[in-house]
Amino acid sequence: MRTLITGGNGFIGAEIARMLVNDDEEVHVAHRSGNLGRLDDISDKVHLHQFDLSDPGGASSLLNEVAPDRLFHFGAILTAPGEDDPQALLKANALGFIETIEAARLAGTQQMIFASSIGTYGRDTGGGVISDLTLQRPSSVYGVTKVFGENLGSYYRQKYGLDFRGLRYPSIVGPGVTTWSVAQYTSWIIEKPALGESFEAWVPEDARIAILHYKDAARAAIELSSAPLEAIESVNYLVDGVKPTPTAGELADLVRLRIPEADIKFVPPDGAVPTSLLIDDAAARSEWGWLPSFSAEGMVDAVVDEVADA
Repeated sequence: MRTLITGGNGFIGAEIARMLVNDDEEVHVAHRSGNLGRLDDISDKVHLHQFDLSDPGGASSLLNEVAPDRLFHFGAILTAPGEDDPQALLKANALGFIETIEAARLAGTQQMIFASSIGTYGRDTGGGVISDLTLQRPSSVYGVTKVFGENLGSYYRQKYGLDFRGLRYPSIVGPGVTTWSVAQYTSWIIEKPALGESFEAWVPEDARIAILHYKDAARAAIELSSAPLEAIESVNYLVDGVKPTPTAGELADLVRLRIPEADIKFVPPDGAVPTSLLIDDAAARSEWGWLPSFSAEGMVDAVVDEVADA
């Protein structure tokens, strides 16, 4: 099978590429920047393509050249830079998505796996636990474009028979992410102490946000892709990771168990209230058998070990 991954040098995309290469698949990686560090160990086993979602005609040219059987569309501008320049994000994440999915259809691509986000639900979720049936009211332009992608993909599935499937990811945990987000403390609270640095969390200790290790995130994409067509009913799926979801304080305690000298402080702004964003991924579990593999302790150990090996 010939597979194309946009955003293939990113956190999850590179791990998908690595897993597919290990299965002896033909893997094409499309990337915007020249930073290919996450692909160093497999750069001679994948086909690399320079690609920018914001460039009109770029997706059409890429899909026509590669003609993939399967497309993992993980390229996007993220929340923080998107809020700094909403028009740039709309150009890449919305207009770029339109061109990409249409180019995939014209190229004869059979399946498209789309990286969406719990950012599609926004902040006004009514409290409690969100599910695939919770009303999506995004509060960021990033979330708006992810809702758009989910719905346009579902339309292409119905109208043209493109096997579109989406994943709504929670906060992804792992080393090496430099872009700030509200939920990014879930990675930096582990990575910074592992690097010997202090860390000040901007959330209260009892903040609780659903988390997923990046290797589980990549595996979820591949398992969703591999699920039988007749099993796919919900089309776009929440996927959860560590259960029970730890609070920020509990994560800090786990880090201190592994790194006793860890300097972690909680300095939320005045008036901050505990953030709680928990998810119910029952559809993914029942329709295609999703199960995360990392415990909270295992996730902390994995990040610390990866930092040490870098």
